[in-house]
Amino acid sequence: MAKASDYTVLTFQRKPGRWRANVTPVATAGGARQSKTMLGFVTAEDCDTEEDAVKAANQAIRELG
Repeated sequence: MAKASDYTVLTFQRKPGRWRANVTPVATAGGARQSKTMLGFVTAEDCDTEEDAVKAANQAIRELG
């Protein structure tokens, strides 16, 4: 299971009243990018509130691992 502390979650309002979250892995000191490195993703579904978007992002992070 992936840890939420390994990712940065940034919410944004896609259109009025519809929220999504961008999930990006925290950068490591090495900075070298490997072929299978995930650069980030946006939650798939719109949410009614910013809080719901954060919950959706945390659920997506748990499903990564």
